[in-house]
Amino acid sequence: MSSKGPDIEVSKPLQDDPPSYSVIAPFAPPDSYPPNAPSPEIMGIQSGLELLLQINQLTVREKYTTSQGWGRSFDVLNNVSQRIFQAEQKVVCCGPAYDVTIRDNGGMQVMQLLEDCGCSCTREVEIQCPPAHPIGSVKLHWNNMVTHLSVMNASQEVVLLILGPSFQTSIFGNSTFEVKSRDEQHVVGVMRMESGNYVVSFPLDLDVTIKATLLGAAMYLDNLILSKKEYVGRKARSRN
Repeated sequence: MSSKGPDIEVSKPLQDDPPSYSVIAPFAPPDSYPPNAPSPEIMGIQSGLELLLQINQLTVREKYTTSQGWGRSFDVLNNVSQRIFQAEQKVVCCGPAYDVTIRDNGGMQVMQLLEDCGCSCTREVEIQCPPAHPIGSVKLHWNNMVTHLSVMNASQEVVLLILGPSFQTSIFGNSTFEVKSRDEQHVVGVMRMESGNYVVSFPLDLDVTIKATLLGAAMYLDNLILSKKEYVGRKARSRN
């Protein structure tokens, strides 16, 4: 004697509207990387970046800032909160505007984030794998309405965009930024600032050099927001 269970009604999937820059779901998992999205052709993986192959999320956690404000130190954690990299930002008088060295747990230098000059109207950081081998760059586009950064490969081709609330609203408290395809039709990742930490999620099969560039983008964005906070603080003190 057999019995049938209750019929289960299968609903048709709904088609969501494209996400808005002003309302970003903070914990939404990224979509699959779009098949037609540009991706650099890689002949081999740079030494140290193989740690990113099986990772779809990174967390950047600040360890300390020197009391003189001359340097910062960070841990970079994988999706199970294991440290895979250590990063140190150096601030030297008359040196680069932004200089971060990223090392693995064995102390070997894996990446360097370098912005030569911050005095021009264009802000751009280059992501290098030693010795001085560029794998990508991130450029800030000035916009009062939204935060807009272009993620570029080694050939200076835009492969992804980072879009989110403007610095006018994102400098105090938690905030979320979308990582989108170049045509802005696909959300392929999320960059969240939570209690001072940056959590970056992206597709597992994303090219490792672009994963590394997104890591650099998160750290660069953190530095830009910190600079804005310091500017606002100085401006407020000058009024008193």
